Amino acid sequence: MKVYPRIELDITIKDLSFSLLSTFALTERKKIISQIQSYWSTPKEVLVTLCVRTSFDLLLQALRLPVGSEIMMSAVNIVHMEAIVKRHNCIPIPIDIELETLAPSLEIFKASISSRSRIFVVAHLFGAIVPLDPYIELCKSHNILLVEDCAQAFDGLRYLGHLDTDISLFSFGPIKSCTALGGSITIVQEPNLAQKMREIEQTYSTKSSLWFFKRVLKYLCLKSLSTPTIFGILVACLDLLKVDPNSFISALTRGFGKGDIQTQLRYRPPNGMLRLLQNRLEHLDSTYYDRRSQIAHDFFDLLKNRDVRLGKGAMQHSYWLVPLITKNPEILMQKLRIEGFDSTTGTTSLKSLGDASTSASKLMNSVLYLPIYPSVPSAEVTRLAQLINLHSD
Repeated sequence: MKVYPRIELDITIKDLSFSLLSTFALTERKKIISQIQSYWSTPKEVLVTLCVRTSFDLLLQALRLPVGSEIMMSAVNIVHMEAIVKRHNCIPIPIDIELETLAPSLEIFKASISSRSRIFVVAHLFGAIVPLDPYIELCKSHNILLVEDCAQAFDGLRYLGHLDTDISLFSFGPIKSCTALGGSITIVQEPNLAQKMREIEQTYSTKSSLWFFKRVLKYLCLKSLSTPTIFGILVACLDLLKVDPNSFISALTRGFGKGDIQTQLRYRPPNGMLRLLQNRLEHLDSTYYDRRSQIAHDFFDLLKNRDVRLGKGAMQHSYWLVPLITKNPEILMQKLRIEGFDSTTGTTSLKSLGDASTSASKLMNSVLYLPIYPSVPSAEVTRLAQLINLHSD
């Protein structure tokens, strides 16, 4: 039986093979970084780092905030972002989100500002772009640094960060759009702050070529397994071995292992990763993101219950993931897998911050991520919508 994987790795076998063969080639590191930076047409400073977590950690090191400083964050966020805040002896303050737009609540943000507020991290979730103007105005009036986390929002260089944010973070991690199996673009408004971050990063060791070679091999295998027929065999084997496919597949695609996160992220990107990122940006197919967005819109138009759609009021949405709100995500996940669709519940690195009564908590307890992307035939997208309509009755 064919099973459509939960996500389509946004990279081709050709890209991965190119990277595998060129991992150990001599590289003019500064030249490649300069070429990567040239794709961001901005007057701001552009840094190229190992990952978004690395950049965020660099920022906090460069700022050297007083102990007990408050860092406000979108209440749906990456586990490690909260951990990094705590490692710097700062206090994470979750700002609940609105399910209609996936934006942080402006009223809660206003009410949360205190004399110790130093940074506000706004996450663009699932590919939905948050209109930032009202947050920028508030941050400027209270001398708060505004960081926009665009890790999930890359859509082919059409959104390069808001002109008036202090920091913009873009990720090219393994399951992100235009993946280079890692790497981050960090756009910094203040040149002196960017220089401090750059100087700290220069003290880091560079990840080895062997590390990156193994990483490419891993994702070449995963890409090969993602063909629906082969993936269906994998899921069947896991079921026979009584291994939970949801947890197993999530563990395989996780970018970081267990252990101290700072130890893992304080590195410079290897030359092979930089070369792959430069190659991906040079040959970028922006039409892929148009197709991805269109297929998601077509799918939601087929659903009888329009309330299950998250972020429908967003300013812009590229649907890095296609999330659905449902009362029993685990049950629906199992039913869809039987029908050949590998959906997944909240086993990603995203989590809700704050108490259980928030919209963020409701989202993470009832979200199901669906396998909707351009390579899924339209007839199968229609069948998936019909199955959801059937089980929603």
